[in-house]
Amino acid sequence: MSQADCQFEIVSDEDGFRALQHEWDDLWSAANGQHGQSFSVCWLAWQHVAKPRGRRLCCIVHRENGQLAMVWPLVTYRRLLWTYLCPLSPEAGDYTRVLVTDSPASPALIAGAWQTALKRCGADFIKLPYVDEGSELHALASRERHVMIAARTVAAFAKLRDETEWDAFCKTLGTMSGKKPGALERRLSKEGELAVRLTESGDTSENAALVDWILARKRAWGDRVGKRGQWLDSSHYRDFLVSLVCPANGRAMARLFVITLDGAPIAATVVGVGATCVDGLIASFDARFAKFGPGSIVIEHVVKWAFDQRLNVDFGVGAERFKAYWSRNNVTGAWSAQIASSRWGVLAYRSKKTVRAIARPVARLSELLTGRKQNPSTFVPSDPGGKRSLDFPMNPS
Repeated sequence: MSQADCQFEIVSDEDGFRALQHEWDDLWSAANGQHGQSFSVCWLAWQHVAKPRGRRLCCIVHRENGQLAMVWPLVTYRRLLWTYLCPLSPEAGDYTRVLVTDSPASPALIAGAWQTALKRCGADFIKLPYVDEGSELHALASRERHVMIAARTVAAFAKLRDETEWDAFCKTLGTMSGKKPGALERRLSKEGELAVRLTESGDTSENAALVDWILARKRAWGDRVGKRGQWLDSSHYRDFLVSLVCPANGRAMARLFVITLDGAPIAATVVGVGATCVDGLIASFDARFAKFGPGSIVIEHVVKWAFDQRLNVDFGVGAERFKAYWSRNNVTGAWSAQIASSRWGVLAYRSKKTVRAIARPVARLSELLTGRKQNPSTFVPSDPGGKRSLDFPMNPS
């Protein structure tokens, strides 16, 4: 192992991971970290999602002059004959990002973390959901030879921190579906007693009930449109959301907004809170009130709250119209990839290509002979939730 490799440590035990908390918190604050990069969120993801599902920690860290300068929390798991490496997350459509100090050395640190992931984590495949287009990590992954899957989607980001007046900001937006901000809420208020509020983080009973309500509405939406990721039925993900909104230590890393009509919820959303940005996590509404746009109303209140807190809003991936509207078309790309990272993985990768190359002409011949369309199988099985790029939780269905 080279001296450069030795500079990157892999933390693979829970006690060692927990011991990183204080210096991780310092790095997160100094680097203006995103919601999902905080130790608190990663710890909850480990406790409620990754650990119960049998994942193994593989957290890459680097120190400079004794201080934590980079952390990339990853996990490994087995599927059939192969080992996969992926980010530690609640596994519900989350970004892949490296938390690193803001300095000229940052690109080299990310490159070192990438090489450590390739060489020392023992994975056959590396899965990277939603890597920011143009980022250092995106550039590194794009240069790999054995990229098995690469899919691009878009993500929207509202820059609010430099804005000073809400009304002036709204005037720059124009209309969405012919409506200006506030118009949908005024229309819905005519149907009964309308209330929009933030829940109390200490009210576990109400927050848990609303999380269950959101997930139930989301499952119904997923069935209607054919976009139902595994996370929607996961008790692990549900417990993660509840713990996120109702933390044991009293510091909520997420907030829950709810709209009620005559006391009954008709729309709700959970958003993560980072150092400078609010992240959309999951949102839904009662389909019976769809014509009133309750999902759009709750998103508007999230944006207004973030504006008042001087926070930006990351709407996450997906091309929904409300994201482009509130971000004033500040839309960028995000890539999801799966890369073969070992000889065994490359062998599977090449075998898959060979099988596909053979299967296509065989399928075409079979179609000509039988008149039936064939669906040839592939050698490497898809990972559970591998098409999660189609299932964005924040869509206020």
